[in-house]
Amino acid sequence: MARVTIVVPTFNQAAYLPACLDHCLFQTHADLEIIVVDGGSTDATKDYLAALPGLIATATAEPVLRMDHSGRVVRRAVPVYPQNRRLTIVTFAEDIGPTRTCNEGLARATGEYCTYIPGDDLPFPHMIEELAAALERTGADFAYADQDVVEDDGRIYRRMTFPEFDFQACLAEWYHLGVCRLYRRRLHETVGLMDETFSSANDYDHYLRFAMAGAKFVHVPRVLYGVRRHGPVRPTGQHTPVRYANLLAESCRLAERAREFLRTGRSARP
Repeated sequence: MARVTIVVPTFNQAAYLPACLDHCLFQTHADLEIIVVDGGSTDATKDYLAALPGLIATATAEPVLRMDHSGRVVRRAVPVYPQNRRLTIVTFAEDIGPTRTCNEGLARATGEYCTYIPGDDLPFPHMIEELAAALERTGADFAYADQDVVEDDGRIYRRMTFPEFDFQACLAEWYHLGVCRLYRRRLHETVGLMDETFSSANDYDHYLRFAMAGAKFVHVPRVLYGVRRHGPVRPTGQHTPVRYANLLAESCRLAERAREFLRTGRSARP
C-alpha cells in the first residue's frame, strides 16, 4: 500500500483545526503521513498542536465490551486515536502567508501520493482510500472528487459536483477541480511547488501547471469532502471580501493562461 501525505496548512483556525485533524487521523487508508504547518497563528492553535501528540498517545475511551454472567456491564479502555500515523508539526512564529504555509508542508512530504487539506475543512473517512484506489486503478497522476459545502453547525449549504476531466471545462473555463484531490508527489519534480506569488488561487495555478506538463487527471464521482463556508457573512478564510476579490482576480489570470495554452500550445507568462 502506497504511503499518502496529507499536508494541513492552518492559520488562526483553533476553532476548526481539531475536527479537521480528527478527520485526517481517522482516514481508512492505513499508511498515512500527516504534516501540520501552522503559518504563524496568534490564537490557541499553537497550544492545541503542542498537546496533540500526547493526546493521540494517551486518549482512551471505555466502551461496553459485554455483560458478564452476573449481569455486570464490563467495559474496557481502548485508544481513541489510531496509533500508526506519522505526524509532523511545523510552526512559525509570524505569519508566513498561505502559499508558503502549504509549501513548507509539501516540501517535507514523503508519500507516493499527497494532498493538502486546509485546517478548517472536513475530509470524509474514505477520501484518501478512494482517491488512492482511483490513481492505482487508472494510472492517472491526479484524482479529484465531489464535495459538500458545509456550515459551521454541520449543515450542508450545497453540493458541488464536478465534470469529468477536460482541460477546457476544468481549467480554461474556470477552476472546476474542487478541493478534494490527491496526486502523485513526483509531479513536484516536474513543475515544482506552489508559486508563492499567488496567495489565493495557488492551487489553480499549481494544477494548471500539472496539466500543461501532461499530467493525467481522473474524476471520482463521489462526495468525499466537506469544505467550510463559515456562514453568509464569511468573516474568515478564503472568502473574506478582500481575499475573495483577490481569488477572482488571480483566477481570471489563470483562466486566460489556460486559454492561451489551448490556442498556442504555450503558456502565457504568469
